Order: sequence, then C-alpha cells, then structure tokens
Amino acid sequence: MLGLLYYGRLEKEKGFNSILETIQNFQQKKKSDCEIFIFGIWSLEKDLLPLTNYSNVHYFGWQSLSKIKQYLSNIDYCLMPSEFLETFWLSALNALSRWIPVIWYKKGWLEPFILSECNLFAYKGKNTAERLEKCIEKLSDNTTSRNIEKINQIVQKYTKDARYQRFLELNKGNNPQKIVLVSDFINPVGWIETYLYDVKTLLESKWHEVILRGWYLPKWILWKIRIYLGLFFAPINFWSAIRFKRFLKKEKPDLIWYNSLLRNLGGNIIFSSHPNERKIRMMYHDFGYFYPFPAKLFFIDQIKTPLNFQNFMSAENLIHKLATVFKYLRMKGLIKSLKEKADLHLVPSAFMEPIVSESYGLKIWKVKSFPHFVQE
Repeated sequence: MLGLLYYGRLEKEKGFNSILETIQNFQQKKKSDCEIFIFGIWSLEKDLLPLTNYSNVHYFGWQSLSKIKQYLSNIDYCLMPSEFLETFWLSALNALSRWIPVIWYKKGWLEPFILSECNLFAYKGKNTAERLEKCIEKLSDNTTSRNIEKINQIVQKYTKDARYQRFLELNKGNNPQKIVLVSDFINPVGWIETYLYDVKTLLESKWHEVILRGWYLPKWILWKIRIYLGLFFAPINFWSAIRFKRFLKKEKPDLIWYNSLLRNLGGNIIFSSHPNERKIRMMYHDFGYFYPFPAKLFFIDQIKTPLNFQNFMSAENLIHKLATVFKYLRMKGLIKSLKEKADLHLVPSAFMEPIVSESYGLKIWKVKSFPHFVQE
C-alpha cells in the first residue's frame, strides 16, 4: 500500500482542497490502495474531519517535525499540489532530506528537483485533483525506486553549513557580530515568523548576537483581524519607526535584516536605518512585493516588469482594482526606501533574482539568492 504524506497549512492556496477531493474520489470508487497521513491545521480542517472516518485517512493536527518523523517509515511520497507559484517550499526540502520524493507541479524553485513521474503537469485532468488522482494511481501500479544519489546532491546544497557559508560570502569578509532581524510579527506561528527563529538559532550557534524586532501576532481568529488591520495601518505606522530608531541608537547593530514589512511595519521603519553606519538587507519571502494577489499567481510570466502602475494593475473587478491601487500606492514609498537604503536584496531562490532586479530597476549584482536550509 502506497504511503502518502501531507504536512502544512490546510488551505486552498496550498492545494489541500485538491487532496480532499482526491480522497473523496478514491472512496467513491472504493479504491483503498494508499494511506494518507495529514499534519496541519487552518480553515479546511472542518472539511477534512468527516473524511477521517475512512480507515486509510490519518489526521494528527499540527505536530512538530520530530513527531512527523515517527511516521516516515510508512511514507513513500509527499503531497504538495499547490497551484500557485512558490518562492521556496521549505516543507518540500524537508521531505527530500528524508529521501521522500515530492508530488508537485514542476515549476518555481523545485523545477529541477521533481521526478518525472511525480510532476503533475505530466498528467491530464481538468483540475489538480484529477491530475493528482492519476499520478497516485500510476505510482501505486508502478512502484519506482527513490533516486537517493540525486536527492542527496540536492539536499547538500541546503544544509545549515551551506547556508552559513553563503551568509559569510554575502558579507564579503565583514562578519557582523550584532544582527537585528526585523519582521512584521516575531512569534513562531508559521511562515516567515518560524523561519526567523530558525535563522536566529543558526546564527547564534556561530556566536553572533541576534535580536528580533517586530510585533507579536495574537492567536486564533484574532491573528487574521490583526493582519488585515496591519495592511491598512502599515503606511502610517510611525510609532514603530520611532521605537526602532531609539532601539538602533541604543543597540548599534552591525546588520539590519528586514524580512516582512507589508502586513504591519510599513516603509517608514526603513527611514530609521542609516546605510553609512551599518549594513542593510531586505529578504523577499513572498511575491506580494511584485504582484497584487500572490494567491492568484501561477506562472512567472504573470509578473510584469518594471513594477509600475500599469503593470501592477492586473485586477478585473472594481473592488479588486481599488485594493490594488491602495496596495500600489503604499508600496511605492516602501520600494523607494528599499532602493535607497538596502545594500543587498535577498531572495530564497535564484529564479527570483531577475524578477526583483527588473521590477525595481536594480543592478543585478544587488540581488542575491539566499536559500533556506533543511530543518532537523
């Protein structure tokens, strides 16, 4: 019996609705030649729970990686059928590091790493669910050996040591001792926020002093309210900028490393930085800086460069048009500040380098890839 794993947010944007539809289709056709192990939470959990009555569907909620590892002996493939373009899928890298091939669309940062039989583009279907169903059927009928050598070659590029070596290369011998990681929110609730703690742990293991700066995101339903309010609050968030300026005067860090600014902090905080006193970096974790609706971004050619009003306006209905205009206006100041202040613009994957360069009119040498690393 084929063992399948999904771990991540139970959201439509991650393709989890397609997994639910596939499970239902298999049950209706009375196919039970695969088991699926699901780890995660969020909005589609209510749709998943009724399906856990089936003996081959196992749901564990949100669990740590150490807990997930206990089930890896039962797993043959990892399901990640997200339809929209990813900047870097850390969950996929973690699966590969355990020699588990990933089923996904062969695009974005994972394009060179998806085995041909796991590429959803290779299967015909009206939607992702149909393609996923045919892919699973083929893998069940024709068990393929894992290409351990190829997977090892991939994973070695994303170890902690490789990541730290890249950090040193980007600093060109000037190794900053005190580093400030700045983000809209800094409690480990997933996404960028959890990544910050991984980076902090890595750098501190190399004897750097690392300080996190940002706000704390509340739990449960309040987190969505806080984020939506932050989207409107960010352009006039002068209080965070004032606090950050006081902080910099007191702490005198060697490196300021911005990570997320659109959901709360806004561009005003960048004016607190002085490039002549310290290095300033910006890390782009998502496509929201280049495309108005990242959840509707499926292919690179949807991003029009340079980033001007005409290219940014991709919305069709009136409400979306107004939201896009608002986002463009508040981003314009942020982009101007980043171009003036940041000495390097960092992206998780190399395929994003020309996107940032062409969008913001930057010299290509000012944009560098800085990939994530395997979580233990």
